[in-house]
Amino acid sequence: AVGRLWSVEEATHKTGEMLEVPYNTISQAEESYQYWASGNTLPATGLGISAEKRPYDSVLVGMNQWGVTMSCNWMWSKEENMPEQGIRRYAIRQLILERAKTARDAVKIIGGLIDKYGQADWGGLGYCLADPDEAWIVETTTHNWVARRVRDDEVLVVANRFTVGKEYEMSSEGLVDFAKQKEWYDPSKGDFSFRDVYGRPDKMNQAYDKDREARAMSLLENKKGLITPEDLFLVLRDRYEGTPKYTKPLQVEIWREVSEGRFIPRTISTNLCQSTSVAHLRSYMPVEVGAVMWYAMVTPHYSGYFPVYAGATTIPEKFSNVNSAYSPDSAWWVFRMLQKVGDLQYDLSYPTVNNFWTANHANIVGKQKDLETRVIDLMNKDNKEQAVKLLNTFTYSQADNTLYHARRLLRLLQDLTKNVPVW
Repeated sequence: AVGRLWSVEEATHKTGEMLEVPYNTISQAEESYQYWASGNTLPATGLGISAEKRPYDSVLVGMNQWGVTMSCNWMWSKEENMPEQGIRRYAIRQLILERAKTARDAVKIIGGLIDKYGQADWGGLGYCLADPDEAWIVETTTHNWVARRVRDDEVLVVANRFTVGKEYEMSSEGLVDFAKQKEWYDPSKGDFSFRDVYGRPDKMNQAYDKDREARAMSLLENKKGLITPEDLFLVLRDRYEGTPKYTKPLQVEIWREVSEGRFIPRTISTNLCQSTSVAHLRSYMPVEVGAVMWYAMVTPHYSGYFPVYAGATTIPEKFSNVNSAYSPDSAWWVFRMLQKVGDLQYDLSYPTVNNFWTANHANIVGKQKDLETRVIDLMNKDNKEQAVKLLNTFTYSQADNTLYHARRLLRLLQDLTKNVPVW
């Protein structure tokens, strides 16, 4: 689906006020937090249902003013889906950003909503949550869930399958009893494992997921304790370079059925991607400047990452375009066409694009160090207003510069590949 990036201001609400979300009306919180969100434009379709139902129906990933970051993807459960009943995943994501001060809060929000209403439409979802102090993985079905805190010395990689087994800190109350009733779990045969009991057997051991997890771990195995955003950019841009599984991008989107049917490895970097983000959460800084979401639109191997600060609230309008129609006024479509034109002659295009974004990122980081020093100095002097103004200016300008360079690269690739101009 066509994507966008936008910011929502914090707000206060009347006591007793109700909130309409897809399929349900729930109690409104007295306060909702400022957040950045990336997600769908209008109109869009969602996996497991044909169309969105506004409001609370577009968020995919994001970060709020407290540095709570959230991402989510589908998984495969034995439980039946519950079409148009319960709380839809898009609403759960948005409510996390609005209501969670910590990742642990986000766990409780997810669990509380599923316990009370059930999860609508698509019954298997995994939520990756983090704040400047800790990270959690929450894996869910239509009516049940488990949550595990990621250890401080752990690197966790999750594709589209359940990963939580016997060890978890929180869960839905009826988790084990429900599995017994369904005859999925027999205590006489061993300890309860959420992954093994609730995961669909035909979807729990496929190369489509296992290979991506293994590849990411191999790229990070020697960096534990020293992982940087740049290391994660490399992971997200990976296509199994230097291995027998390497493949050039295809014009067809590599869904599971395509990958398996054609025996084509599902790479980490893919044209299925709407956006990518890397959270850099530094607890030793004020959260406004210490929490950064490095963000790139569309396929990461063609897109430049720019920093979005938790304390900032502004972005060029072209990034927030709500119209999904093909248009030069949409930042998303600029990056999408850069990918489409580049894929036509990948061996020629990608080195050019990658070399440019690598050099551009070094330039951003150089400016970023000076900015953060100035912002922290202002905040130490109780001049938060000026500090936030600097964060806004920097976030806005880096997004704008990234879009400007994407347009230049698109024109360059059109010349290199002799491609007809796209607009």
